[in-house]
Amino acid sequence: MFKELDNSQYNPEELICGGCSDVVGAQVCGRHGVDFLEFKCRFCCSVAVYFCFGTTHFCTACHDDFQRLMSLPTKLLPKCPAGPKAVQLDGNECPLKIKHPPTGEEFPLGCGICRNINTF
Repeated sequence: MFKELDNSQYNPEELICGGCSDVVGAQVCGRHGVDFLEFKCRFCCSVAVYFCFGTTHFCTACHDDFQRLMSLPTKLLPKCPAGPKAVQLDGNECPLKIKHPPTGEEFPLGCGICRNINTF
């Protein structure tokens, strides 16, 4: 074990994996369980592919710019429709084509398999 780890202070809650953490009370799919559960990116209207800090879902573009985005006050975040890296998009149609909470809040999209089946 690394000596630095022995002397470090950390919050054990941060060591919980994304599958075990109940960030926003996402529903378990009765057909597919939690393996394909998808979340909206906290900073834009995209599907998240990263779960960091035990609290935050990111798409790839927002993850690449996480330091700036995490420091933005909520009032400066764009309204839906929001593009990657928290860029305000023109128009009124959400790229996810769903109603969701404001940018800056965690939101489960549900089972990715079931959601994709329903789009065909």
